[in-house]
Amino acid sequence: MNNQLKWERIQGIVLDAVGTLIEPTPSVAVAYTQAAARQGVRLDVEEVRGRFKAAFRSDLVEGEAGFLSTDEQVERRRWREIVALVLPEVPDPVRAFDELWDHFGRPESWRAFPDAAPAVEAIREAGMKVCIGSNFDSRLHKVVAGLPELADAVEVIVVSSEVGYRKPHAAFFEAVCGRLGLPADRVLSVGDDLENDIQGAHRAGLAALFLSRDGDSGGLPSVAELTAVAALRAAEV
Repeated sequence: MNNQLKWERIQGIVLDAVGTLIEPTPSVAVAYTQAAARQGVRLDVEEVRGRFKAAFRSDLVEGEAGFLSTDEQVERRRWREIVALVLPEVPDPVRAFDELWDHFGRPESWRAFPDAAPAVEAIREAGMKVCIGSNFDSRLHKVVAGLPELADAVEVIVVSSEVGYRKPHAAFFEAVCGRLGLPADRVLSVGDDLENDIQGAHRAGLAALFLSRDGDSGGLPSVAELTAVAALRAAEV
């Protein structure tokens, strides 16, 4: 696998959403802890954080098309299972799921990273197409539309539940390239998840750039902030 980033070929960029452009506020762990508290269950935030990480990485819910396949109903089942695993103590798990599903579908439950809007603007000014590509569901459209930093900046949003497959499946990246109207080798994937955004993109023929806000890139082509993406291109082309 050739991980060398050839900027002169890049004409479009797909940016991951959660952890790259946006983050939940309050954090996922706090939101889950608050949902439990509303049912009289007091939990430690750090314990909930650990449970969520384990549940999120190990879920096995998939659609009828097999591994990594999804749709809107699959995503609801997947998140219902995650909530049950993270909050087994709550007396009414259906209520907890409904509250959290609604919570994370509201724009006010999210914030754009400070570098998100400047990065998107710089990418567009550099003459490259840009889209958001996320393992999410249809709620993401409302979330992005409600964040002024992104609402008018990114017109194309590719969501796994609408594609039918979640990252890192090649079909997801094929859909991204189709929406951008570019071949895979002309598209750069930028995100904070090594498997979903980097390795999956490489396997599908895209270039990839790891967003490592803590500076730990593992030797991969990386940036510590999104505004460095367009700056790197300007410096290397």
